[in-house]
Amino acid sequence: MAKEILGHITCPHCKSDEATVHQAAGRNKALYYRCYSDATGGCGTIQISLAAGQKFIKENMRPLNSVEAKQAAEVAANDAAIEQTKAAKKVANGENVGKPKGLFSAFFEDEKL
Repeated sequence: MAKEILGHITCPHCKSDEATVHQAAGRNKALYYRCYSDATGGCGTIQISLAAGQKFIKENMRPLNSVEAKQAAEVAANDAAIEQTKAAKKVANGENVGKPKGLFSAFFEDEKL
């Protein structure tokens, strides 16, 4: 599932204007950007966690306009619906959803046919 797009930034490496800014889900909630331009081939995901890098991203990020924000919300809603459908299928099939398997689980669980 893709992370929500917060804005755009010009990639300092390849100068692509199509890089998207996201926020990490981890403890520090650091900003990062993804540069996957069709024209340049892209630089990948760039994660800069130190203060100077975070400052650079914040100062150079262009917020989404209303059309882009609406599209990002639709994509996020679609991704959430897909994940919810996958989880519902697992529950319907009797799979343990969200329960980690232990080291010896293969020895103690019934074999599915």
